[in-house]
Amino acid sequence: MDPTVLERLSIAVEKSNLLTDWERGFVESLHEQFNKRGRLSLRQIEILERIENDKLSDSALEKRNHWLSNYSDEHRRIARVCAEYYNITGYFTNLADNIINDPNFIPAEKAWKKMCENKYAKKVIAEHDAVPKYPAGSLVSFRATANWNHKQASKGMPCVVLSAGGTIKSAAKGSKPYKILPFGSATAIDCEERHLKKCKNPKKAKKTLDSSVPF
Repeated sequence: MDPTVLERLSIAVEKSNLLTDWERGFVESLHEQFNKRGRLSLRQIEILERIENDKLSDSALEKRNHWLSNYSDEHRRIARVCAEYYNITGYFTNLADNIINDPNFIPAEKAWKKMCENKYAKKVIAEHDAVPKYPAGSLVSFRATANWNHKQASKGMPCVVLSAGGTIKSAAKGSKPYKILPFGSATAIDCEERHLKKCKNPKKAKKTLDSSVPF
């Protein structure tokens, strides 16, 4: 039995809180296997070494501590925006759940970058942070390319923007969410900025609003 390998495995298990769920399960499985058989395969040792270098070495721990101490409110804000998006789209689900449900949770630097700096995340953040094209109170109507159900719900009437902003559900350009209210309706419609356009005749629309809305 090789005491060096056993010692390394014991250290990895002891520091398993620094590892991902998969890494934690892997080193615990190796520890159990080594105690039973007294050996590991070359491939298992290679993966163990990678985990040690990436997560448990002195340089890795120093880098982790630097990340934790420099994790800012902006990092946390961006993580939340991306987590809400991925919570809907079904990617990074475990990481997204941790970020959404635990305000004190700090993801590993590699995980944060993977979730928040990919091309889709960058588009989501840009759409979330963009100034609304149609502020609350604006008069809008649906574009021809808008969702058919939305156009049916509005009955072709002009709409008032109630709010703009919120959880981004698509990485497409113009995906900022809106809540709008068609003239003469008591039911608001949730839609995206890309499906809206400025009302062509605001004076006529306001006149219609005055005569159709009972308040």
